Amino acid sequence: LTLIPPGPSFTTTMPSSPAKSRRRQQRDRAESFKQAPEEVGVADMVLIPSLSNKGIVSNLRDRLVSDLIYTYIGNVLVVMNPYKWLKIYDKDTMRRYVHRNRVDVPPHIFATAEAAFRTMISEEESQCCIISGESGAGKTEASKQIQNYIASVSGTGGNEGIETVKKVFLDSNPVLEAFGNAKTLRNNNSSRFGKYFELKFDRFGRPLGGKVSNFLHEKSRVVKPGRGERNFHIFYQLLKAPKAVRQKLLLSSPDSFFYLKQSGCYDVDNVNDREEFDVTNDAMKSVGIGDKRREAIYGVVAAVLHLGNVQFSPKQIDDAEGSEIKSDSKSALKNFCGLLDLDEKGIARALTTRKLQTMAPGGKIETYSVPQNPVQAAGRRDAMGKALFERLFDLLVARVNAALDVKRVAKKIGEAQTSAEDMLSLGVLDIYGFEIFDTNGFEQLCINYVNEKLQQIFISLTLKAEQDEYESEGIAWTPIPYFNNKIVCDMIEGAKPPGLFRVLDDTCKTMHSRGETALDRGFLDNLGKSFGSHQHFRKVGSGRPGFVIKHYAGDVTYDVKGFGEANKDVLDKELILLLQATGKSS
Repeated sequence: LTLIPPGPSFTTTMPSSPAKSRRRQQRDRAESFKQAPEEVGVADMVLIPSLSNKGIVSNLRDRLVSDLIYTYIGNVLVVMNPYKWLKIYDKDTMRRYVHRNRVDVPPHIFATAEAAFRTMISEEESQCCIISGESGAGKTEASKQIQNYIASVSGTGGNEGIETVKKVFLDSNPVLEAFGNAKTLRNNNSSRFGKYFELKFDRFGRPLGGKVSNFLHEKSRVVKPGRGERNFHIFYQLLKAPKAVRQKLLLSSPDSFFYLKQSGCYDVDNVNDREEFDVTNDAMKSVGIGDKRREAIYGVVAAVLHLGNVQFSPKQIDDAEGSEIKSDSKSALKNFCGLLDLDEKGIARALTTRKLQTMAPGGKIETYSVPQNPVQAAGRRDAMGKALFERLFDLLVARVNAALDVKRVAKKIGEAQTSAEDMLSLGVLDIYGFEIFDTNGFEQLCINYVNEKLQQIFISLTLKAEQDEYESEGIAWTPIPYFNNKIVCDMIEGAKPPGLFRVLDDTCKTMHSRGETALDRGFLDNLGKSFGSHQHFRKVGSGRPGFVIKHYAGDVTYDVKGFGEANKDVLDKELILLLQATGKSS
């Protein structure tokens, strides 16, 4: 398994049957595949005669050329993204996998979903599908196909309430994608957050509710999308909304907004943002978001765009370097405050000054107003923009969860609530894909760190668990060497000694008033002091300053430019209190 390149995405379900049962399943699967002469290559790569990098890649390539994008490795499903639509997800294809054992049908995402669903019911044990792979490998689409299959085959008993649960289950995807996905250099619909979707069932396989958990929403994208990329889809969808909506929100073209024009990319090939707005709007209705709440949500999105247009110029205040809002951007501040019903003077003051409290002799607390230079003021502005959008995304997740709440569903279907002990669950984990670009920054580090953690889980659930099971049963076997990437995770997240993230936090705190370039170089210098001798770290000084981390999927060179600004989050209590005073709370 460690020989597989990081490109393909894979989906795996962890059955509850013991190792001996799994070996019988593999023998049956081998016989099944031998009886399929029309099969190209080897459909289950545990049967490859000679295991090697070349053999695995050659087998995957041969199958991909023949539009056979699915291949097994035991219980793992490898998916090769064909970057075109194949007619393999229709109702007829779906029916061919219902109540069929994986050994009796060709590899498919539906076979994995069927195995997970039927195992959950027959063995009364909750299941989980883990999806991982490089950015652009097709993880989001694989997740949606699993959800589509489960929604199609799970029972209803003719109850409209259960059908509503399925609809919310599926319609949550376009809502969360609009606010959580974006065009990147690798992928036109890249998930910029991690999602774990758990659907709850009774023992008969009827869906009774569910829950969405989101992780690591890439809020830094709100204020600084990468060059050639886009911000989150919803910004562009809203700018293509009906004229009446745009006029009410004081919106114009994308290149009029600082948070969007930094990237220089406004459109996506074969994507109609006007149509996508309608899809998002209808999906929000389906998950129970009413007209007034949707209007408030769009107001927050528009307000974030206007906030980004607030710019600052230097202003000397006594002996300190302060700032003031530029005269030509005061209208942007007015639009921002108007949409959120905020105190304009209070926001302007909070952006350009910071309250500092000290304890005087005798225990008396004294409060000072500290001027902020243009760099610091812009940091406070961006912190506010990121916080608003992040909380908005959390609100949407909460609304989806409210619509899928088990107690609420029980009332709707007119049945007594099933106890937690009698419920089964089927979860789907769709997380960021590993990213290696020509230029890799703070966002890529966070994404690749998540994948390092996921790799730890995958190793534990597959290689380590299987080897431990063979050993406990006294079966002779040849140990498979694999890289334990805990050392890389500790280097990034460690507390004692401080890991990379803590070094970055400390640098931002001690150099908060410095410009972006000085902050980034200070961070790089501190990294060199902390990890100069680490076997998985190397500092790069020539040309573009940065550093290299030896990840499990390969060496990645990170450009240190922008790390400090991306990590800043100076949303202090004063800003929070001002935002909470809005009259447009959702």
